[in-house]
Amino acid sequence: MSDEKNFLKAKGFVLSSMPVGENDRRIVVLTKELGKASAFVRGGAKPKSPLLAATNPFFFGDFEFYAGTNSLTLRGAKQQARFDDILKDLDDTYMGMYFLEVSGYFGTEAVDESDRLNLLYVALKALIAHRISREQIRLIFELRTMLINGVYPDAFSCHHCGKHLDVNDKNLFSPSDCLFYDGACRSEINGTAMTVSPYVLYALQFVLSAPVGHIFSFELKDSALEDFSYIVRRLRARFFDHSFRTERFI
Repeated sequence: MSDEKNFLKAKGFVLSSMPVGENDRRIVVLTKELGKASAFVRGGAKPKSPLLAATNPFFFGDFEFYAGTNSLTLRGAKQQARFDDILKDLDDTYMGMYFLEVSGYFGTEAVDESDRLNLLYVALKALIAHRISREQIRLIFELRTMLINGVYPDAFSCHHCGKHLDVNDKNLFSPSDCLFYDGACRSEINGTAMTVSPYVLYALQFVLSAPVGHIFSFELKDSALEDFSYIVRRLRARFFDHSFRTERFI
């Protein structure tokens, strides 16, 4: 009889799934309790398998694993929220797959990944809701991922003098070093400097500081979205050290 201590429970998302042999699957899940984890699903590819649904990306629920000597085996899964609507729109599907890939790349084994898991959950919900553009959802997701990774930019104080950046003052962004400055410190910036509008600076600060459940609650348009996009993409080029396969589809 299996020892009860070898059974592990966790809540999370299926990030990816691949066949192993004719009838089995190997899934990668992002969980709060186990971090990023891989598990075998015996018979998971069979049409009548009770674990078939749990082998699909975007499956979110409670998992029970058996911990063997060198691997985990999925023994049970109960779905807690449905994300099937993402699959109804091809552009939503591609963006959602990008979110899964980014979460899997930066996710770490055997650590508490609740922040990353919560971000993934609300980002996918925002995709389904269609209240703001996919582009803005992506930018917010990437910026908040930087925060979780611990490599986020300081959008709250001047890099040179340390003064708090008030959204109502003149503030600057240096594209070359991806740092923010108070307008009075313009002479300290090497190369060109970009003026950051109050709307854009507030959006950056909000995404980096607000509870994750609220970060998709605002909308930027026109020039504000363009500037927000430019800054986040510059930051992404600096702080993301990887090119993702799913990017070519979005």
